[in-house]
Amino acid sequence: MAGIFFVMIAAGLWAADTLFRYPLLENNSTLQIVFFEHIVLVVIIALLQIAVPKWRFAYIKGSLLPFIIIGVFGSAIGTLAFTKAFTLMNPTIVILLQKLQPIVAISLSVILLKEKLQRHFLLWASISLLGSLVMIAPDIVALLEQESVWHYDPKLVTILLGYGSALLAVMAWGASTVYGRKLTMMGYNSMQIMSGRFTLALFTLVFAMLGYGEQFTLAEGSFSHLLYMVILSGLLGMFIYYKGLERIPARYGTIAELFFPVSAVAINWFAFDVTLTIQQVIGAIFLVGGALMMSREPKQSIATTQDDGSPQQA
Repeated sequence: MAGIFFVMIAAGLWAADTLFRYPLLENNSTLQIVFFEHIVLVVIIALLQIAVPKWRFAYIKGSLLPFIIIGVFGSAIGTLAFTKAFTLMNPTIVILLQKLQPIVAISLSVILLKEKLQRHFLLWASISLLGSLVMIAPDIVALLEQESVWHYDPKLVTILLGYGSALLAVMAWGASTVYGRKLTMMGYNSMQIMSGRFTLALFTLVFAMLGYGEQFTLAEGSFSHLLYMVILSGLLGMFIYYKGLERIPARYGTIAELFFPVSAVAINWFAFDVTLTIQQVIGAIFLVGGALMMSREPKQSIATTQDDGSPQQA
Protein backbone atom coordinates (compact mmCIF):
# COMPACT_ATOMS: atom_id res chain seq x y z
CA MET A 1 0.00 0.00 0.00
CA ALA A 2 2.85 2.39 0.84
CA GLY A 3 4.47 1.76 -2.54
CA ILE A 4 1.29 2.64 -4.44
CA PHE A 5 0.93 5.76 -2.30
CA PHE A 6 4.52 6.80 -3.14
CA VAL A 7 3.90 6.38 -6.88
CA MET A 8 0.71 8.43 -6.62
CA ILE A 9 2.62 11.22 -4.85
CA ALA A 10 5.27 11.13 -7.60
CA ALA A 11 2.58 11.29 -10.29
CA GLY A 12 1.05 14.31 -8.56
CA LEU A 13 4.44 16.04 -8.50
CA TRP A 14 4.92 15.37 -12.23
CA ALA A 15 1.53 16.88 -12.91
CA ALA A 16 2.49 19.96 -10.85
CA ASP A 17 5.18 20.67 -13.46
CA THR A 18 2.53 22.67 -15.31
CA LEU A 19 2.20 25.11 -12.40
CA PHE A 20 5.80 26.20 -12.91
CA ARG A 21 6.53 25.58 -16.61
CA TYR A 22 3.47 27.41 -17.93
CA PRO A 23 4.10 30.72 -16.06
CA LEU A 24 7.79 30.59 -17.01
CA LEU A 25 6.80 30.70 -20.69
CA GLU A 26 5.20 34.12 -20.23
CA ASN A 27 8.54 35.93 -19.92
CA ASN A 28 11.15 33.44 -21.15
CA SER A 29 11.77 31.53 -24.36
CA THR A 30 11.43 27.76 -24.56
CA LEU A 31 15.17 27.41 -25.08
CA GLN A 32 16.04 29.56 -22.06
CA ILE A 33 13.78 27.54 -19.76
CA VAL A 34 15.13 24.16 -20.86
CA PHE A 35 18.74 25.39 -20.76
CA PHE A 36 18.54 26.65 -17.18
CA GLU A 37 16.51 23.60 -16.17
CA HIS A 38 19.42 21.41 -17.23
CA ILE A 39 21.98 23.61 -15.48
CA VAL A 40 20.14 23.08 -12.18
CA LEU A 41 19.84 19.33 -12.84
CA VAL A 42 23.55 18.94 -13.64
CA VAL A 43 24.64 20.93 -10.58
CA ILE A 44 22.37 19.02 -8.17
CA ILE A 45 23.37 15.63 -9.55
CA ALA A 46 27.07 16.59 -9.43
CA LEU A 47 26.74 17.48 -5.74
CA LEU A 48 24.99 14.17 -5.05
CA GLN A 49 27.74 12.29 -6.85
CA ILE A 50 30.39 14.02 -4.77
CA ALA A 51 28.57 12.94 -1.62
CA VAL A 52 27.95 9.34 -2.75
CA PRO A 53 30.97 7.73 -4.48
CA LYS A 54 29.01 4.82 -6.04
CA TRP A 55 26.95 7.35 -8.01
CA ARG A 56 30.01 8.90 -9.70
CA PHE A 57 30.16 8.51 -13.45
CA ALA A 58 32.51 5.91 -14.97
CA TYR A 59 32.41 5.40 -18.73
CA ILE A 60 31.74 1.89 -20.03
CA LYS A 61 32.93 1.10 -23.54
CA GLY A 62 30.20 1.10 -26.17
CA SER A 63 27.78 3.31 -24.26
CA LEU A 64 28.37 6.56 -26.16
CA LEU A 65 25.52 6.12 -28.67
CA PRO A 66 22.89 5.31 -26.01
CA PHE A 67 23.97 8.37 -24.04
CA ILE A 68 23.71 10.54 -27.15
CA ILE A 69 20.20 9.21 -27.76
CA ILE A 70 18.95 9.86 -24.21
CA GLY A 71 20.93 13.08 -23.78
CA VAL A 72 20.74 14.95 -27.09
CA PHE A 73 17.51 13.47 -28.47
CA GLY A 74 15.69 12.52 -25.27
CA SER A 75 16.58 15.27 -22.83
CA ALA A 76 17.53 18.29 -24.96
CA ILE A 77 15.27 17.90 -28.00
CA GLY A 78 12.49 16.06 -26.16
CA THR A 79 12.19 18.63 -23.38
CA LEU A 80 12.38 21.50 -25.86
CA ALA A 81 9.59 19.95 -27.93
CA PHE A 82 7.45 19.29 -24.84
CA THR A 83 7.89 22.85 -23.56
CA LYS A 84 7.28 24.36 -27.02
CA ALA A 85 4.03 22.43 -27.34
CA PHE A 86 2.80 24.15 -24.16
CA THR A 87 2.96 27.51 -25.96
CA LEU A 88 0.98 26.29 -28.97
CA MET A 89 -1.89 24.14 -27.70
CA ASN A 90 -3.93 22.95 -24.73
CA PRO A 91 -1.31 21.82 -22.16
CA THR A 92 -3.63 19.07 -20.92
CA ILE A 93 -3.66 17.48 -24.38
CA VAL A 94 0.14 17.81 -24.56
CA ILE A 95 0.43 15.85 -21.31
CA LEU A 96 -2.14 13.22 -22.25
CA LEU A 97 -0.44 12.57 -25.61
CA GLN A 98 2.69 11.59 -23.69
CA LYS A 99 0.84 8.39 -22.71
CA LEU A 100 1.66 7.19 -26.24
CA GLN A 101 5.25 6.68 -25.06
CA PRO A 102 4.72 2.98 -24.28
CA ILE A 103 3.99 2.33 -27.95
CA VAL A 104 7.33 3.85 -28.94
CA ALA A 105 9.23 2.24 -26.07
CA ILE A 106 7.82 -1.27 -26.51
CA SER A 107 8.24 -1.18 -30.31
CA LEU A 108 11.88 -0.11 -30.01
CA SER A 109 12.56 -2.65 -27.26
CA VAL A 110 11.39 -5.40 -29.62
CA ILE A 111 13.61 -4.10 -32.44
CA LEU A 112 16.72 -3.09 -30.48
CA LEU A 113 16.69 -5.23 -27.33
CA LYS A 114 15.12 -8.30 -28.99
CA GLU A 115 12.41 -8.46 -26.35
CA LYS A 116 9.40 -10.64 -27.13
CA LEU A 117 6.33 -8.79 -28.36
CA GLN A 118 3.32 -9.67 -26.24
CA ARG A 119 0.22 -10.69 -28.21
CA HIS A 120 -2.04 -8.10 -26.66
CA PHE A 121 0.30 -5.21 -27.55
CA LEU A 122 -1.20 -4.56 -31.01
CA LEU A 123 -4.74 -4.55 -29.63
CA TRP A 124 -4.10 -2.06 -26.83
CA ALA A 125 -1.72 0.01 -28.95
CA SER A 126 -4.51 0.36 -31.51
CA ILE A 127 -6.94 1.44 -28.78
CA SER A 128 -4.48 4.04 -27.51
CA LEU A 129 -3.95 5.38 -31.02
CA LEU A 130 -7.70 5.46 -31.59
CA GLY A 131 -8.12 7.42 -28.34
CA SER A 132 -5.49 9.93 -29.42
CA LEU A 133 -7.24 10.40 -32.76
CA VAL A 134 -10.60 10.93 -31.03
CA MET A 135 -8.97 13.46 -28.71
CA ILE A 136 -7.40 15.54 -31.48
CA ALA A 137 -10.29 15.07 -33.95
CA PRO A 138 -11.85 18.52 -33.28
CA ASP A 139 -8.65 20.24 -34.41
CA ILE A 140 -8.38 18.01 -37.47
CA VAL A 141 -11.99 18.69 -38.48
CA ALA A 142 -11.53 22.43 -37.95
CA LEU A 143 -8.48 22.41 -40.19
CA LEU A 144 -10.17 20.43 -42.96
CA GLU A 145 -13.10 22.87 -42.96
CA GLN A 146 -10.79 25.79 -43.76
CA GLU A 147 -10.57 26.75 -47.39
CA SER A 148 -6.91 27.60 -46.93
CA VAL A 149 -5.99 24.16 -45.57
CA TRP A 150 -3.47 23.58 -48.37
CA HIS A 151 -2.07 27.10 -48.21
CA TYR A 152 -0.04 28.96 -45.62
CA ASP A 153 -2.18 29.95 -42.68
CA PRO A 154 -0.85 31.00 -39.24
CA LYS A 155 -3.54 29.04 -37.40
CA LEU A 156 -2.81 25.91 -39.44
CA VAL A 157 0.93 26.24 -38.80
CA THR A 158 0.37 26.71 -35.05
CA ILE A 159 -1.81 23.60 -34.72
CA LEU A 160 0.50 21.41 -36.79
CA LEU A 161 3.58 22.67 -34.96
CA GLY A 162 1.90 22.09 -31.61
CA TYR A 163 0.97 18.48 -32.31
CA GLY A 164 4.29 17.90 -34.06
CA SER A 165 6.18 19.13 -30.99
CA ALA A 166 4.08 17.01 -28.61
CA LEU A 167 4.59 13.87 -30.70
CA LEU A 168 8.32 14.59 -31.10
CA ALA A 169 8.55 14.58 -27.29
CA VAL A 170 6.70 11.24 -27.28
CA MET A 171 9.25 9.70 -29.66
CA ALA A 172 12.23 11.26 -27.87
CA TRP A 173 11.22 10.10 -24.40
CA GLY A 174 10.03 6.71 -25.65
CA ALA A 175 13.42 6.12 -27.28
CA SER A 176 15.15 7.33 -24.12
CA THR A 177 13.33 4.71 -22.08
CA VAL A 178 14.69 1.93 -24.28
CA TYR A 179 18.25 3.24 -24.46
CA GLY A 180 18.17 4.04 -20.76
CA ARG A 181 17.23 0.41 -20.16
CA LYS A 182 20.12 -0.64 -22.40
CA LEU A 183 22.52 1.41 -20.25
CA THR A 184 21.29 -0.32 -17.09
CA MET A 185 21.97 -3.66 -18.77
CA MET A 186 25.52 -2.45 -19.41
CA GLY A 187 26.07 -1.80 -15.70
CA TYR A 188 25.16 1.87 -15.12
CA ASN A 189 23.04 2.87 -12.13
CA SER A 190 20.21 5.42 -12.39
CA MET A 191 22.26 8.35 -11.06
CA GLN A 192 25.10 7.68 -13.52
CA ILE A 193 22.60 7.53 -16.38
CA MET A 194 20.99 10.81 -15.33
CA SER A 195 24.42 12.41 -14.99
CA GLY A 196 25.47 11.46 -18.54
CA ARG A 197 22.05 12.28 -19.93
CA PHE A 198 21.73 15.78 -18.50
CA THR A 199 25.39 16.71 -19.08
CA LEU A 200 25.25 15.82 -22.77
CA ALA A 201 21.96 17.65 -23.07
CA LEU A 202 23.44 20.74 -21.43
CA PHE A 203 26.33 20.86 -23.91
CA THR A 204 23.82 20.55 -26.76
CA LEU A 205 21.70 23.36 -25.32
CA VAL A 206 24.73 25.66 -24.94
CA PHE A 207 25.35 25.42 -28.69
CA ALA A 208 21.65 25.96 -29.36
CA MET A 209 21.62 29.07 -27.16
CA LEU A 210 24.63 30.48 -29.00
CA GLY A 211 23.22 29.55 -32.41
CA TYR A 212 19.89 31.28 -31.76
CA GLY A 213 21.47 34.27 -30.02
CA GLU A 214 19.52 33.72 -26.78
CA GLN A 215 20.29 35.65 -23.61
CA PHE A 216 21.97 33.54 -20.92
CA THR A 217 19.60 34.97 -18.33
CA LEU A 218 16.07 34.41 -17.09
CA ALA A 219 13.44 37.08 -16.57
CA GLU A 220 13.32 38.57 -13.08
CA GLY A 221 11.60 36.29 -10.59
CA SER A 222 11.78 33.25 -12.89
CA PHE A 223 14.60 31.33 -11.23
CA SER A 224 12.59 30.41 -8.14
CA HIS A 225 9.85 28.88 -10.34
CA LEU A 226 12.51 26.99 -12.29
CA LEU A 227 14.15 25.68 -9.11
CA TYR A 228 10.84 24.48 -7.68
CA MET A 229 10.00 22.80 -10.98
CA VAL A 230 13.28 20.91 -11.20
CA ILE A 231 13.39 19.85 -7.55
CA LEU A 232 9.72 19.02 -6.97
CA SER A 233 8.43 17.61 -10.26
CA GLY A 234 11.84 16.44 -11.46
CA LEU A 235 14.29 15.06 -8.93
CA LEU A 236 11.97 14.58 -5.95
CA GLY A 237 9.25 13.08 -8.13
CA MET A 238 11.64 10.53 -9.65
CA PHE A 239 13.18 9.70 -6.25
CA ILE A 240 9.77 8.99 -4.69
CA TYR A 241 8.73 7.05 -7.80
CA TYR A 242 11.69 4.68 -7.57
CA LYS A 243 11.14 4.28 -3.82
CA GLY A 244 7.57 3.26 -4.59
CA LEU A 245 8.63 0.73 -7.24
CA GLU A 246 10.97 -0.88 -4.71
CA ARG A 247 7.89 -1.88 -2.70
CA ILE A 248 5.43 -2.99 -5.37
CA PRO A 249 5.41 -4.88 -8.70
CA ALA A 250 5.78 -2.65 -11.75
CA ARG A 251 2.23 -3.45 -12.91
CA TYR A 252 0.81 -1.93 -9.72
CA GLY A 253 3.00 1.11 -10.25
CA THR A 254 1.45 1.51 -13.69
CA ILE A 255 -2.03 1.60 -12.19
CA ALA A 256 -0.94 4.16 -9.59
CA GLU A 257 0.53 6.30 -12.40
CA LEU A 258 -3.00 6.91 -13.63
CA PHE A 259 -3.05 9.55 -10.92
CA PHE A 260 -0.77 11.59 -13.22
CA PRO A 261 -3.20 12.40 -16.06
CA VAL A 262 -6.04 12.85 -13.57
CA SER A 263 -3.93 15.30 -11.54
CA ALA A 264 -2.75 17.10 -14.68
CA VAL A 265 -6.31 17.63 -15.91
CA ALA A 266 -7.43 18.86 -12.48
CA ILE A 267 -4.47 21.25 -12.06
CA ASN A 268 -4.86 22.73 -15.54
CA TRP A 269 -8.58 23.11 -14.98
CA PHE A 270 -8.41 24.86 -11.61
CA ALA A 271 -5.16 26.79 -12.06
CA PHE A 272 -5.42 27.84 -15.72
CA ASP A 273 -9.09 27.24 -16.58
CA VAL A 274 -8.01 24.82 -19.32
CA THR A 275 -10.69 22.17 -19.89
CA LEU A 276 -11.42 19.30 -22.26
CA THR A 277 -14.56 18.67 -24.28
CA ILE A 278 -16.60 15.49 -23.71
CA GLN A 279 -15.15 14.05 -26.92
CA GLN A 280 -11.60 14.79 -25.75
CA VAL A 281 -12.31 13.20 -22.36
CA ILE A 282 -13.56 10.02 -24.07
CA GLY A 283 -10.47 9.97 -26.29
CA ALA A 284 -8.24 10.49 -23.24
CA ILE A 285 -9.86 7.53 -21.46
CA PHE A 286 -9.13 5.25 -24.43
CA LEU A 287 -5.59 6.64 -24.74
CA VAL A 288 -4.66 6.25 -21.08
CA GLY A 289 -6.54 2.97 -20.70
CA GLY A 290 -4.75 1.44 -23.68
CA ALA A 291 -1.39 2.59 -22.33
CA LEU A 292 -2.25 1.04 -18.96
CA MET A 293 -3.14 -2.34 -20.48
CA MET A 294 0.00 -2.35 -22.63
CA SER A 295 2.12 -1.94 -19.51
CA ARG A 296 0.52 -4.63 -17.36
CA GLU A 297 2.78 -7.50 -18.38
CA PRO A 298 6.10 -7.71 -16.45
CA LYS A 299 8.12 -7.94 -19.67
CA GLN A 300 6.62 -4.63 -20.76
CA SER A 301 7.38 -2.71 -17.56
CA ILE A 302 10.18 -0.99 -19.47
CA ALA A 303 7.66 1.61 -20.56
CA THR A 304 6.84 2.56 -17.00
CA THR A 305 10.12 2.23 -15.08
CA GLN A 306 12.27 4.80 -16.78
CA ASP A 307 15.82 4.03 -15.68
CA ASP A 308 17.24 7.07 -17.45
CA GLY A 309 15.40 9.50 -15.20
CA SER A 310 13.28 11.01 -17.92
CA PRO A 311 9.95 12.55 -16.99
CA GLN A 312 7.00 10.24 -17.06
CA GLN A 313 4.87 12.70 -19.17
CA ALA A 314 7.51 12.79 -19.99
